[in-house]
Amino acid sequence: MKNSKKAFTLVELLIVVGIIGVLISLLLPALGGSQKNAQVMKSKTLLTSIATALEQYYAEYAFFPEFLSVRERINLEDGNNSEYLVKTLTGVSADGVKLSNADRRSYNRKAKNFMEFKQDNLVQRGGSTQWNIVDALGNPNIYVCVDNKNTGFIKLGLPTTADGLTSDEVADQVPNTQLGVRSKVLLFTLKKDAKKSAADYGAENIFSW
Repeated sequence: MKNSKKAFTLVELLIVVGIIGVLISLLLPALGGSQKNAQVMKSKTLLTSIATALEQYYAEYAFFPEFLSVRERINLEDGNNSEYLVKTLTGVSADGVKLSNADRRSYNRKAKNFMEFKQDNLVQRGGSTQWNIVDALGNPNIYVCVDNKNTGFIKLGLPTTADGLTSDEVADQVPNTQLGVRSKVLLFTLKKDAKKSAADYGAENIFSW
């Protein structure tokens, strides 16, 4: 008997390969979008966790450490702010070393642990020995605002149109600019930070509230 099986011709194989290529090109953006959304959600969780930990710190000590109070908006990427925050919230240095007496007086007198930072959120960037807190997008520019006067609201340091947000986006986050936002601690990141000339990370507009 003759073999009734029929092999694919070259043209048919090329058509199949072409169809697969089209499907892949359609699926890749969707997969990339899903991955980006997951990173944004992880970043928001980090910001919320830090805000909660700082509120617990305030409940314990009745004040915020001085480095969070020198300006209305603190960028954790500036100077040693990330390392200071790690000492404040974990009771140890970013290297896991116990705090000195001077550091305990400045950041966490009882060396209490208010939160743990995951390994991928605490990094040394660009070969530096300095530690930075980064979000899931690798962005070290994390802004912190605290209610130093214990009014129950944060009014100064909030994101504005000068930060690259539209007026509608600002209104969504700060409906009442005169009153501010009811909170003791707010954290946020800004998409415009990824446009810095030396940026090697992604960034999105993400808010803890």
